[in-house]
Amino acid sequence: MIARGALALAGALATALVATAAPLWTYAVSLALFGFVHVAVELRYVDERFGARTGSRLATRLAVPLLGIALVRVAAIAGLGDSSSRAVAEWSLGALLVLLVLPLLRGRGVLPSVLGAVALGLVAWAVLAAPLDALILFALLHNLTPIGFLAERLAGATRRRALALCAVGFVLVPLAILSGGAAHALESLGVPMTDLGPATAGELDLHLAVFVPRAWRAEDLAIDLFRAGAYLQCLHYAVVIHVLPRLGGGSEAATSQLRWPAPRQFGYAVALAAAALFAGFAAAFAPARSVYAVFAAIHAWLEVPALLIALACAPRSRPRPTEAAA
Repeated sequence: MIARGALALAGALATALVATAAPLWTYAVSLALFGFVHVAVELRYVDERFGARTGSRLATRLAVPLLGIALVRVAAIAGLGDSSSRAVAEWSLGALLVLLVLPLLRGRGVLPSVLGAVALGLVAWAVLAAPLDALILFALLHNLTPIGFLAERLAGATRRRALALCAVGFVLVPLAILSGGAAHALESLGVPMTDLGPATAGELDLHLAVFVPRAWRAEDLAIDLFRAGAYLQCLHYAVVIHVLPRLGGGSEAATSQLRWPAPRQFGYAVALAAAALFAGFAAAFAPARSVYAVFAAIHAWLEVPALLIALACAPRSRPRPTEAAA
């Protein structure tokens, strides 16, 4: 276990170095290769882990705003409406997701109720104050959700070790990148730094809006924030693709809302779809990213009610530390 943790930490640090030296390459290649894969894997994990606690009635209700969010992203591809109105629509549908799970949070203690109210307040602020910039921050911060999934799934000493690794990988390392210290250290060592990326992706300035709110793009921290975002994206993918499936849904998996194919067949289907999307990224990055954004929005917004439900409703049986570490 200690050796596995050390290997994970070494991989995170190596990714941080690459993301700092070549942020656009890191962002674009990881997105093209693993973006769709991680969406599919996480959707399955969330259903298998939280579907039983959600129940079919609430799951059906949650599907309505999620479909609406997907349609908002499709409208962006079609050029319907302006970006600000689409952002308001997406946040409004996000508010509905939170409202739908609030009844589960009532009567479950102070913490679930307070966090539900905080989530609803943040969504309301986003709608009223800065919907576009708030969507960017949401895209950036959603990369931290594996911390919540691991905290919910693990127990005992295994959880403490995992959260300690998360504190380093998801908090301390990106803060080092954001401070500019990582870039300065690499430059002082003579490591080549580049703003370039794959030819179809274009220049870095075209992608700052992925992780950097408009008001910060002219600031010195813009490039470091993008570097930190590219790194966190890779770490998010790594945990979702390599860790969550190994943990599985535990005692909850048998009562998921959807009937998923066997793991091998599921892997083949996901790999085929991911290969098709990768070909799209290789041919024309921006249109492929717009298509991917439809799927990405569904999985990112689904994390909000899933984590709130995790606070409100415990699984039927907590995993033993030995089971969670498997």
